[in-house]
Amino acid sequence: MKKVFIVMLLVSSFSLIIFSEGLRSFDSNLNPVLLESIGKRNYFEIELSPDIMIYQNVYKVADLLPMLTAKNFTLDVDEMYNSLGGDDLFFITKDNVEGHFVVNIFNLGLGIVLNGDLKSDLSVPNNLIEFIVNSDETSTSLEEGTMVFNLDSSFKAGAYASYNFDGMSVGLVYNLFLPIVYTEESNIEYESSEDIEEGTTTAQLNMNVDLYSPFDSDELENISINSITDKIFTDSGHSIDAGVTFGEIKNPVGGIAVKNIPVKPAKVSYKNSYEQEIDISLSGEISSSSTPKEVQIDEQYVYPMSVTGFFRIPVVFLDIIPYGEFYVDNQKIDWGVQARTSLFNFIPLTVGIENYHDYWNTFLGFGIDSRIIESRTELSLTAKDLEKIFDLNGFTFKSSFAIGF
Repeated sequence: MKKVFIVMLLVSSFSLIIFSEGLRSFDSNLNPVLLESIGKRNYFEIELSPDIMIYQNVYKVADLLPMLTAKNFTLDVDEMYNSLGGDDLFFITKDNVEGHFVVNIFNLGLGIVLNGDLKSDLSVPNNLIEFIVNSDETSTSLEEGTMVFNLDSSFKAGAYASYNFDGMSVGLVYNLFLPIVYTEESNIEYESSEDIEEGTTTAQLNMNVDLYSPFDSDELENISINSITDKIFTDSGHSIDAGVTFGEIKNPVGGIAVKNIPVKPAKVSYKNSYEQEIDISLSGEISSSSTPKEVQIDEQYVYPMSVTGFFRIPVVFLDIIPYGEFYVDNQKIDWGVQARTSLFNFIPLTVGIENYHDYWNTFLGFGIDSRIIESRTELSLTAKDLEKIFDLNGFTFKSSFAIGF
């Protein structure tokens, strides 16, 4: 009897300090109806969430962060080459900023959603780096190869509306989206040439990068919020995000959604071609010549359509939440699972693992949740392969801030 009493006392104590914690409006990228999952705020919410992912295979995160925040830094090519261990060099970043304003009026939800997105990656074959490192050795040779560079940046603005039924909520976002600048196939070919009379070897890089955009080259150099707003009303594409959640609107038990249902593709009017030839000699001399060119085109840009889902499993004082996203075009599936709880109903905690956009993330989140102000931070280790997650070559940082009543 005494043991039973002690167990009941412990359970009761934990129930007073640990509370259930589900998905919030910060997770509305998974389902638009989650925009109304605004915690303790009943009437309105203003929110901003920057999300930054960087992954490369040269520096550890502890060495990389000071370089990213410094005004000036020097890259040691010898150090980079030794760190690669024979692998190709790559640098990938996927960044996103999301913000929204949502108002609840009885069972009706209305709001505005803004979203900016940037994806880029660069891959450099190891033999080119080796050529540069050993540039003082006359026996150095270089086989033909290709560097790869990809870029995709876009902006999206949407109007949100939802209605809460008994035990179910439905909502949609009508989006206007616009690419800022992107590439399709940007390969940088290189080869070596030898001058027998002079006894020199030179690496020649032939760079051909085509940048597609609704903006011409002058507009890109002087891009602003006003110019983006102007293009949104003339060249933007249209799409719809539609979703449904089940259970209480602020703490749903599950939901499904269809994102980026195509209505109209965005119009892309310009292709800016940058052709540049760079010569690198063994003596360390570098010379280059470039020929930029701009042509008018008639291309289209669309967001990939996907189907998402999640459900919440209450386990004692935790919420276990599996979630996933299926992309219709390439038939790929992203997925994840996380555990959430809240200490004293004031300090939210999150831990989880996911495989999204071909990268593994193991993350830990924490924050402060008052009635008026809520702030959350998630830190994640990122890697291409799960077994390399603790190599500390990549990280993801997400911070969310909301204010309302």
